[in-house]
Amino acid sequence: MISSAEDFVAELRHLRTQAGDPSFRQLSRIARNEGRADPLPPSTTSDVLAGKRLPRLPRLEFVESYVAACLSFHGRDEPSIAAEVARWRERWRALATPEKDGAPLPEPADRPAPRRPLILVAGVFLAGLGVGIAGTVGWTGRHTSPAGAAEGQPGAEVPDVCVSPGTAVPDGQDVLRLPAAGKKSGSWWVNDNTAATLSTDGRRFRADVAAGTARPGDVLIVKSDVALVQGRSYVLAFAAAADHATTIRVRVQDSRPPSYHPSYDREVSVDRETCLHHYRFVATKTSDHSELTFQVGGRSEGFQLQVADAALVAAPA
Repeated sequence: MISSAEDFVAELRHLRTQAGDPSFRQLSRIARNEGRADPLPPSTTSDVLAGKRLPRLPRLEFVESYVAACLSFHGRDEPSIAAEVARWRERWRALATPEKDGAPLPEPADRPAPRRPLILVAGVFLAGLGVGIAGTVGWTGRHTSPAGAAEGQPGAEVPDVCVSPGTAVPDGQDVLRLPAAGKKSGSWWVNDNTAATLSTDGRRFRADVAAGTARPGDVLIVKSDVALVQGRSYVLAFAAAADHATTIRVRVQDSRPPSYHPSYDREVSVDRETCLHHYRFVATKTSDHSELTFQVGGRSEGFQLQVADAALVAAPA
């Protein structure tokens, strides 16, 4: 019997298992293709199923789209999907109705704000390393958009989607400057070897991340010494996958005190399906000492992240 929001979310998790454990990206793709009311952003689905929005109920539009996508993945026909969605709708309404004593149950969660674009920045192990770390660790994980940000500029709210395999990076200078394969100098590094084990061939990396840290910025995979020019457009490209669905944060920032000024950051969902990302942004500060960080702390369970084909290309001036 479902008597609480916690029970309701547990049943949603069970439904996904029964359907064959589709990835969050697969569910999102099904919802979009079928024109469902909620396109099921992977990070939203991850948060809901992990219980991060409890004690609030998920939104009804989310529940309807999620149930339909799970059943569609499992091969159910449209009449049976419609009947099952109606049954879940009644379950939701029963919990959302105020109790007889007048004390309402938690309201459904508000529709989440669109997630912001992900970024990969370059990294070298320098004497100034500790300075850059201090600034990034001090960030709590909340995103703040510069006033008046427009699409393609820092803070622009653009969809987190996978682009087609083979999509070319635009022509321009790659300021990430990753070394040739097999060269470790000037490659990725990790700020805490006790919280994450990093393996890299100089260009790609695999990070085995432990559970138990408090914030995304507690564990960082970094590429340092990235030169950005204020007002110039950049395209970040990379392929990412994880051994199970989770979220990470990516941030490009100046590494010098006192401001550790950000040019771009966003939360990104990753899962077992490799996703190729392209994001555009405009640098908000000129700095020869910017850095790209994958912020992978703050997770309740450990995971393995793999990133390849990273580039940060500056558009011609």
